[in-house]
Amino acid sequence: MIDLTNIIKVITPAIIAFTIGIAITPLLTRHLYTHRAWKKKPGKQTLSGAEAVEFNRLHKEREREVPRMGGIVIWASAIVTILGTWALSLIWPTDITVKMDFLSRTQTWIPLFALLVGAIVGLANDILDIYHSGNGLSLRRRLFVVITTSIFIGWWFYAKLDITTVGIPFGQPLEIGWLIIPYFVIVSLALYASGIIDGIDGLAGGVFAM
Repeated sequence: MIDLTNIIKVITPAIIAFTIGIAITPLLTRHLYTHRAWKKKPGKQTLSGAEAVEFNRLHKEREREVPRMGGIVIWASAIVTILGTWALSLIWPTDITVKMDFLSRTQTWIPLFALLVGAIVGLANDILDIYHSGNGLSLRRRLFVVITTSIFIGWWFYAKLDITTVGIPFGQPLEIGWLIIPYFVIVSLALYASGIIDGIDGLAGGVFAM
């Protein structure tokens, strides 16, 4: 028999976050366009600091027209939802509100930590793009944050949660022991590469939290 409480626990926060995101998008968009919050020096650089020729050829002009800091919609709606459901469970503790509170170490601390790290780095990068050098944080610095954060998360899973296996579709879990730590690094770099490719650095928080 289907447990409706579990369905509510999953669907309700998603609906709340979606609604918050839809509500704040027009306000944020108006603010960003009013303050001309786009990249003043369009284009990207490679790891060595040279010009990313192919990316700039395809996207350089578009970066002049697209406001930065759009990722605020993603991480702000998620954080408000998480803190809101947590506060609701304390103020009005019922079976449903307590189950909706998913701010727990085993389930959400690590994704929330990754979301905050990605959000802070993405926001700092966008602010530098708009108001300062125009180049944002260097690729090396962003990769350093990604690598160190993923090492910490991998260590947490290995040492604190005792997770040392990787799920294989249609097969048995693969035991890799301490290699779970470099595995996290590789996966995180692969995920972060999407932000580098499409140029939407402000969404790094959401991608990284995955």
